[in-house]
Amino acid sequence: MDERHQELKRIVSVVALICLSEEFMALRKELESLYLKHDNESAPVLAFQDALYSLIAQEEIDLLRVRAF
Repeated sequence: MDERHQELKRIVSVVALICLSEEFMALRKELESLYLKHDNESAPVLAFQDALYSLIAQEEIDLLRVRAF
């Protein structure tokens, strides 16, 4: 369990750093603006998800190393 806890802390740390970055905030804002223009009710959530996915993929961050619970 301690190993699982450490891995989850690592993931949370990486995601937090991404979400607090200026690049993430700018991309999320830009995507949300585009999505709102197309009357997408879920624009804020979709923009957040897409921005996070994009930056994780761009940095090739391996968040899938977490063992099954």
